[in-house]
Formats: sequence, C-alpha cells, structure tokens
Amino acid sequence: MTAILANQLVIARQALEEQRRKSEEEYQKDLEALERVARFLPTVSAPSKVHGAQVPTKAPSLLKAQSAEEEERSYDSQTPSLISTVLETILSRPNAALSPRMVFQILEAQKFPFPGDEHRSLISIGSSLRKLTERADPQIRLSRRGSGRRPNLYRALTQEINPAHVTAAARSSERTM
Repeated sequence: MTAILANQLVIARQALEEQRRKSEEEYQKDLEALERVARFLPTVSAPSKVHGAQVPTKAPSLLKAQSAEEEERSYDSQTPSLISTVLETILSRPNAALSPRMVFQILEAQKFPFPGDEHRSLISIGSSLRKLTERADPQIRLSRRGSGRRPNLYRALTQEINPAHVTAAARSSERTM
C-alpha cells in the first residue's frame, strides 16, 4: 500500500514538473513575441488613438520600465540634496533623537520636494541617515538601534567633554600661571 502511494506521489511530482516546464516555455515564447512586436511599434512616447480608444505605442512592460528609469534618474539627481538636508535637519536639533519618520515629517513641513511616495521617501531618508553615520568623520550617530516597530533613532554628534579631561586641563593651566 505504501509503495503504491509513493509511486503515485512520484508520478504526480513528475506531472507537475512537466506542467511547470511547459508553462515556462510558453511564457518565454510570449516574451520573445512581445519583444519582436515592440521593435515594430513606433517609438513616439505619446499614445496613439485607434477608433477613439487610446492604445500605447510601446509594450506595457517597456512603458513601465521606461517610467521607472526616468523616475530613478530624477530620484538620483536629488539624492545629494536630500542627504545634506537630512544632515542639516539633524544638526539643527542637537538634543533630539529623531527617527526617519520624524525627519520625513520635518522635511515635509518644510515643503521638501520628494520625488516618490511616502514609503520610498522614508527608505531614502533611512539610507541617508545610515550613510551619514558611516562617514569617515560622522556628524550624527545612531542613538538607539531599532527593532520590529521601533525605528532607529539618530542624534547629532556633539563634542562631549569628559570632566576628568577638564580637570586635568585646568590643573595644567594653573601650573603654567
């Protein structure tokens, strides 16, 4: 009985694998056909009208890829200004521990032109903060490492003075007087 069930299981797995392979082959053929058709379509970026309905002049996947590339280029061109703005925001609040969402809300209140949606902007701010803490001469530090729903908190790096050094410096200055 067990041998029969094992044989049926092997047969079923082989059938599923064969169906998967055929589906992948069909999918690949469809992709190749779309690429061939896309080569013959005009390269005008405006949609053309056929019988009153708008028809895209490029394959939809190509339109999505092109718009994503354009958005990425505009996004990358603003990254340095985002990093410097995030740095200025953190440094202007030396006593506050700020999360990426708090920085986003501050920048949004200052009407900073974010190129994408809120989620993408939060990711950009988080990566900017991480990059700022990893610099050779960091000006901000990770105040608290986040976990789960608790985000990382960042603070401006202040020159903390050790009281022992102050005392030793004061003693050496008294000796020279």
